[in-house]
Amino acid sequence: MISMKSARVTLAATVLAFCLTPFTPAVSAEKWDFYVYNAVSTVAAVKGLNTVIEQIDKETAGELTIRLHLGGSLPINTTTITQAVSDDVVQMGDDGYFLGNVPIGGVLRLPMLIRTLEEYRKAAAIMAPYLEKAFEKKGIIVLGQYLYPFQVGFSSKKLTSLADIKGQKIRVTSPEQGEFIKRLGGIPVTIGAPEVPSALDRSVVDGVLTASTGGGNVWKDLLKFNYRLGINYFNSVVIVNKERFAKLSPEVQAKVRKIVDANMPLITKAMEDEEEGLTRKFAEGGMTITQEQPADVDAGMKVISAYWDEWAKSKGPDAVAALKQVRAALGR
Repeated sequence: MISMKSARVTLAATVLAFCLTPFTPAVSAEKWDFYVYNAVSTVAAVKGLNTVIEQIDKETAGELTIRLHLGGSLPINTTTITQAVSDDVVQMGDDGYFLGNVPIGGVLRLPMLIRTLEEYRKAAAIMAPYLEKAFEKKGIIVLGQYLYPFQVGFSSKKLTSLADIKGQKIRVTSPEQGEFIKRLGGIPVTIGAPEVPSALDRSVVDGVLTASTGGGNVWKDLLKFNYRLGINYFNSVVIVNKERFAKLSPEVQAKVRKIVDANMPLITKAMEDEEEGLTRKFAEGGMTITQEQPADVDAGMKVISAYWDEWAKSKGPDAVAALKQVRAALGR
């Protein structure tokens, strides 16, 4: 039988031990929204980003959960994703249409400037600090980037050469692409990815500049011709609101960075691997495919190369310096 005195001693010891135990406050889970411009969940990019979300949820044990929203599911235009993340409307974004907000990124999109993936990697390494600085001024952190294969021409009308672009209304993904189309006598049109199917169906546009693994696969039933002249690569940045990111523990921040960084090359590779096979399927389905020829590249560069320096001067000294570095690295 325990004496009253012993019970009091035991109780006092228990209370003392409890009081001396360090108090660790419960970590409240962060719940974020992640907006992507792709309207279809089956494309490689969205599949890869869903993998990123799943891994973050698992690796952080639910401390950070993220909900992905497809393009068109929220009242956010594809060209305003940067601003939506900056304003904390959504906490993360898959932003491929950022040039209106971060113009210096256009160096990597200049038509006909970068001709191979190896050249792109050289240019991207030079441009990374410029992009990060520009986004940070808007309260945004760049977590990573992935890359679509070459943007090429698709159309519902005959498109087998540069000359066929004349008079056609072509949906472009940047002002830089628009300039290329304009100099070839075409009419550039800027609309978001979710609006493209109806625009093609109603002949608001005749064609698009995209990759087979991107819009080409999504809109293939509305397109009859594919001219495989590579105009430019299309990079997409995964961005996060800086203040929101700062609220995460250092451990969670490190995990998020590591997961995004590990998955970006995988998304790029998945789309690169799909490109040739999809293009072959388009041909089997009746689409007319015209391959790029060296003379096409020379003709395209002749049309647009003078524009590169014109573009940089219009964007300011940082763009001039960045373009100069990139051209030197590429020997162009």
